[in-house]
Amino acid sequence: MLKMEIHLELNVPSNGLDVNQVIVLFQQIQEQIGPALAECYLETIQAQLLDQVLGPKWANAPQQEALWACPECGSRQGFKRRGSYPRVLRKSSLGRVEFNLCQVTCCSCEHTFSPFPDLLGLEPYQVSTTEFQAKAVDVACQTSYARAVEHIRNLAHVQISATAVHRWVQGQGTEVTLDEMQADQHTVLLDSTKVCAGDKERGCSLNLALSVRKRYWTNGRPRMDIHPVCFGVDEGWSETGQALEETNPDRLVFDGDEGLGNWVTKTFTDSHKQRGTWHLVRQLYWPLWKDGLGKAQATRWIEKLRNIVYHPAGDVKQSQRALQTLIHQLAEAGLHRAAEYLASAAPYAFTYREHPDGLFFDDRRFESLAISSTSPAERQMREINRRTDVGARWSVPGVTNLIGLDLVRRFDREQWRALWQLPEQAVHESSVVNLQVSAKAEP
Repeated sequence: MLKMEIHLELNVPSNGLDVNQVIVLFQQIQEQIGPALAECYLETIQAQLLDQVLGPKWANAPQQEALWACPECGSRQGFKRRGSYPRVLRKSSLGRVEFNLCQVTCCSCEHTFSPFPDLLGLEPYQVSTTEFQAKAVDVACQTSYARAVEHIRNLAHVQISATAVHRWVQGQGTEVTLDEMQADQHTVLLDSTKVCAGDKERGCSLNLALSVRKRYWTNGRPRMDIHPVCFGVDEGWSETGQALEETNPDRLVFDGDEGLGNWVTKTFTDSHKQRGTWHLVRQLYWPLWKDGLGKAQATRWIEKLRNIVYHPAGDVKQSQRALQTLIHQLAEAGLHRAAEYLASAAPYAFTYREHPDGLFFDDRRFESLAISSTSPAERQMREINRRTDVGARWSVPGVTNLIGLDLVRRFDREQWRALWQLPEQAVHESSVVNLQVSAKAEP
């Protein structure tokens, strides 16, 4: 590993500054130091690599095989130094970085070129670093493009346009892949929301399936090990979950969407199925309303269902009988749509108690439970709605690429680093940076 020493000398005021002025002063100095250190390093490392391959200047030493090949004749030996040309990276986390790229001339064919763009990972005409693009997109996944560039300007002091960030999102968003095999033998939560995208007046559906691997605690708070397994915009679940059909989930938890429910029950015949309890209770209002009941009258029936689901008396068999009794009462009262709604949901209302997996535990009844609602998926849907509800209509590819990138950013950091070709760490673990500071006041 090549080593170098960089000596830094600063001239700063020695009096008359309070702590706030000192912080602002050194923040301004830091903005100047970063690009200067990067320039010094990039030019020094090139000089060291040339010395390593070609030998010291004017020494006429025998040359080693180069780390590069001549783009014209393919030769890997026999080069001579031939000046340099300027290169500028206008957008990086350090700001504007200017440096020179050293050139060599091939002794075999007299072709002059710089080998260092490839060695330094520079693309032709590249003006922004990929690490900066990743940080900009990271911000854009959490707020609008316009606000994202505003935050970047304020924090990183780099001028950038929303159009450029949008282009980076759309470029990398098409490369996102989700691993549907994460669903195999695990619990899968399926949910949908509406996003203002496409040609329909009310927008289009966004479908998302999450695999729940385990539950754990961090700093006294419960957490879940979650992995996105399929995702789609403006398409049915048969399209979104096509790859999921090749897996064998342990159980599927879904809401009352008719299309989703039909697809789940027909496709996954061997998996346990659970209707989300929160949706089960809340969505009873709509068939009651269609049966002609007002809000006050519907609320009484909803409270009966809530007590059966959330405050069960006895074992799961008693809960199932209580639900069947409620269905019979609704039918006798002429509320046939509500009775049909509960009858279709009844086989999947208490699966979390019939087939527990130990993910949860009921302290009141001292029994192991499985997950009973799509709440973790609902949490992700709220994040999606918060990001996409910006007062404008999205294109379907535009929202697909953005949300796909955001899912990878939050749940698959390994793929996120691979998309941007980011290393896990910038330096070797054995590297040590020693900073020695000494100050001398001068009048």
